[in-house]
Amino acid sequence: MFKKIISVLISSLCGSLVVAVATLDTSYEQITFSNLIAGLVLGLMYIVPIVILLGIPSSILIDIVIKNIDKKYKQLIEIALYIIFGVIGATIVSLIISLDDGTNGVNLLVFKPVCILALSCSVPFGICSILWNHRFKKSPSQ
Repeated sequence: MFKKIISVLISSLCGSLVVAVATLDTSYEQITFSNLIAGLVLGLMYIVPIVILLGIPSSILIDIVIKNIDKKYKQLIEIALYIIFGVIGATIVSLIISLDDGTNGVNLLVFKPVCILALSCSVPFGICSILWNHRFKKSPSQ
């Protein structure tokens, strides 16, 4: 579980960096360190709970699926599953957001930035998981 918590922190930090860059408005104010930190904190407040609620169960499910796959394409299939689950998570979040709009489907104007944000979290989560499961497992200290 410690590995999953580290993966959550790294992927949430990557996602909050995307939020911080997206919220920077260079046309009206100078880019300052406090603006960047405010964007990071804003991103972390909203991203960490979603990554915990959607990312950890998805990662556990992916680990179960990956366990029985041969070694040749294991990492490629694993990262592809993280991308697929990232898009599924983006769809779920977009549907929740669209409930506020009163629409019955996915609002495509909301889906694109949410999908980019979800992939900026799920891909680092997948890379961390691959590194934990396949690279660090081979070290003699464990």
